[in-house]
Amino acid sequence: MSQKIAIRALVYGDFRVMASGSQSHGSMTPPSQNPTILLVDDNTVVRDMLVDLVASLGYRADAAAGGAEALALFDRGHYSLVLTDLLMPGMNGWDVLAAVRQRDAGMPVIIITGSPVGGDPRALQPGVAVVKKPVDVTILDATIKQMLLARLAV
Repeated sequence: MSQKIAIRALVYGDFRVMASGSQSHGSMTPPSQNPTILLVDDNTVVRDMLVDLVASLGYRADAAAGGAEALALFDRGHYSLVLTDLLMPGMNGWDVLAAVRQRDAGMPVIIITGSPVGGDPRALQPGVAVVKKPVDVTILDATIKQMLLARLAV
């Protein structure tokens, strides 16, 4: 049991929750049309934590353990945004991005990574954002809102 707690502490250490109860609740509320996020991460602990994090920001999230599972969910559901880890076995985040864009060219995609992606043309595509690990919840919240609002404006 103590080993599991140590692993969780290490993984949760990658995510900095910068928002506090004293911050304006209005800044943490999503656009009003009830967006659902498709979240993709191969690490169970990180995936569960991200689901809880986006739920705390007011979004509903469906979670997938990898690219193939994510695409199956995408094909059956209606999503406003895809949030995916970059480095995963099988389909990586870029592969998920490409497959999602074949299905919906305007779908906003946020890539979460601790790896450098500077200069990668895939990161510069319209409707793509990269959020660095450790994830800052205020940056993630602002990025999600920006991506959703850009989608609505199209």
